[in-house]
Amino acid sequence: MHRRAISSGIIFSFLIIALPVARPALAATELSGTVTGEEDGLPIEGVVVGVTREETASGIPADEAIPVEWTSITDANGEYTFVLDESLSGMDRLHVFTYQETVFNELWGGFDNPGIDTRGMAPKRRDLEEAGVVTIDLTGGAVTGIDFVVASSRSLEMVLMRDGVTRLATDYWLPSRRPGMSWPVLLQRLPYSRGTPPRSFTSADYAVVIQNTRGRYDSEGVNNVFDDDGWLENQDGYDTVEWAAAQAWSNGKVGTFGASAHGITQYLLAGAAPPSLVCSVAEIASGNFYQDMTYPGGIFRKHMVENWLAGQDASEKLNEYWDHPNLDSYWDERNLLLRADQVVVPILHIGGWYDIFTLGTLDAFRVLHTSGGEGARRNQKLVMGPWIHGLYVSPFQGELWYPEVSLFLDYDTTRMRWFNFWMKGEDTGIMDDPPARTYVMGPGLPEGSSAPGNFWRSSDSWPPPSIETSYYLHPGGLLSTDAPTVASAETTYIADPADPVPTLGGNNLYDDIGQGPFDQRPVDDVRADVVVWQSAPLTAAVEASGPIRFELFASSDRTDTDWIVKLEDVYPDGRAMLVMDLGLMARHRISLRQEDLLTPGQIYRFEIMLWDTSITFPAGHRIRVALSSANYPRFEVNPQSGEPFKKETRTEIATNRIQHSADYPSRLILSVTDPTALQGCRPTAVVTDLQMSKVAGEEVQLEWIASTDPCHRRYRIFAGIEGPQWPQIVRRPVAETTETTLRSIDPGIFWQVVSEGTDGGNGPHGSP
Repeated sequence: MHRRAISSGIIFSFLIIALPVARPALAATELSGTVTGEEDGLPIEGVVVGVTREETASGIPADEAIPVEWTSITDANGEYTFVLDESLSGMDRLHVFTYQETVFNELWGGFDNPGIDTRGMAPKRRDLEEAGVVTIDLTGGAVTGIDFVVASSRSLEMVLMRDGVTRLATDYWLPSRRPGMSWPVLLQRLPYSRGTPPRSFTSADYAVVIQNTRGRYDSEGVNNVFDDDGWLENQDGYDTVEWAAAQAWSNGKVGTFGASAHGITQYLLAGAAPPSLVCSVAEIASGNFYQDMTYPGGIFRKHMVENWLAGQDASEKLNEYWDHPNLDSYWDERNLLLRADQVVVPILHIGGWYDIFTLGTLDAFRVLHTSGGEGARRNQKLVMGPWIHGLYVSPFQGELWYPEVSLFLDYDTTRMRWFNFWMKGEDTGIMDDPPARTYVMGPGLPEGSSAPGNFWRSSDSWPPPSIETSYYLHPGGLLSTDAPTVASAETTYIADPADPVPTLGGNNLYDDIGQGPFDQRPVDDVRADVVVWQSAPLTAAVEASGPIRFELFASSDRTDTDWIVKLEDVYPDGRAMLVMDLGLMARHRISLRQEDLLTPGQIYRFEIMLWDTSITFPAGHRIRVALSSANYPRFEVNPQSGEPFKKETRTEIATNRIQHSADYPSRLILSVTDPTALQGCRPTAVVTDLQMSKVAGEEVQLEWIASTDPCHRRYRIFAGIEGPQWPQIVRRPVAETTETTLRSIDPGIFWQVVSEGTDGGNGPHGSP
């Protein structure tokens, strides 16, 4: 999913302040030239040109990329200029080269010779030793006319799918055009305009493939909105992975990347389990179409679904969705979580607490990590920050300003650690990190600079250890951990479908209704159809990390209504900042799979499941709950007539009664963390007393002495299954156990056993 015309799943926002800086005088000398296209001879704007001294490149291993010391970018005329200090050492032997992710890069080969093709985006050390490579001497004065003629590294192929008819528009970029080379492949499949490959991927020598999904842009066929991307009749993702793996320029390993809609196609692809798929990075996405995307709590997610489908020229899909308002086989056969055992790849899941797919990200991580197939189980990773949809590197989320620690500044580094580990066998250490890395939100700045919260936690799983804590509704609008004792108490409001409670912020895709945390007073404090309960000012901080539930006892004088619950953080200055909101259609109180209309006036119990969060309410703040029967246009308005969905002939005004007595104790239930269970442990040493013996054939038996570490939880066993290249010891997790012995047929060249501790680190651990 994407907002408006944004074509990338990530939205970057930077605040740059330029200050005058005193600089020493340079012995400045100019180096300049042009870059033109090989195909048409026209100048190319935006090409990066690099310069590195020979002395800087010396000593680099032959197959490693050289450092790039200076860069310049071509202008509209294809011209670039460097102004360099010619008094520096080594300025008499400069290598000049193009350094661009979208072209086949070349080293300068002299005024009369063509450039020398490099083996990657940055030249390798061995490229500098090729015949014809010419260095530049800048110490004799300005050097001009260092011109390059480069070819685009992009190729377009219409890839045929299994139906034998449909061809999908597929761009691919290769690191080099030198013959006989092959690379691991990173694939993105998307319904939006195809862009250029991420620079971090091409600079790391990956082939990158970007493909339009069926029926979108240059791809043929009918746009079935994700139905052809998974495991149904057409399996376009599977077919594309296997096509990429079979190409001469591929080493047979394919990984996937992308956010939002690109993340959804990855979850569907993982469920199809193509044999050449190695790993994925799925961001801000979901694999559960009913509960996370279309009908959370059985209520149609109107604003997002209708606007997004319209933007994809696929509004006709609405009729299909509207034909299935209940959870049924239509949604089951599209649900990744119901085929988790078919997923066999590691996935790095990235999401946000204010994202449109918060629970989708968490559930995909949680279910695959514990119940995925071999290769997926215990090999999932999670990163969750305080972000709206894709806004990873902005401190501004909704109406709050978070501290700098909230930014995902190592986003590229994290993705590359993941891909390089699984795709290239580099021991980047990422599998030693605890599985879940989650941000515990706190107040916005300026208060949040010192208050509790606003920190990152690493843990073994999601959610972390917690205690379910109830906050009960009381007469007078009080929310308290004390259970009500009065025999009878209720709060009544009138819900009119013709005048629904408006949306103000939340986990939304489009900013016309607000995204993220907004102050709810303009709604809560002026509408008679919104009823509010809040705690007294907290005397100590409360951290809620995990699921949010609301147990509601209520009645209506109509046969159906909606219950909308908002959790809010009330600041000392009175702001009521939205944390999470969701609802339940009353007819789905027993099950999302069936409809059970209300008997007017009868009191029922309703369990309303909000999405998970992680937030600290500091001392002095209040925890607040707001109840209503609408949140429009985020959700479709319930006409309250009890008629079938989208076949209503009338609307009815409802009188809804909230019960909060001893017999009907309506309550908010938060997952309050137990700080004593979250201390973690300090690292000590690996298990060193490991013994290995041959059992039969290729089977080996490993034995070791039990850990006495008080933080020990289980053992994880690693094997060097691709052959270690000293000093880089390449490991793969192959098993986990609580025993002190293991039999394995994995082709281990070496073995390692580590203790996994209570904080989720792959160990080893010791006493705090």
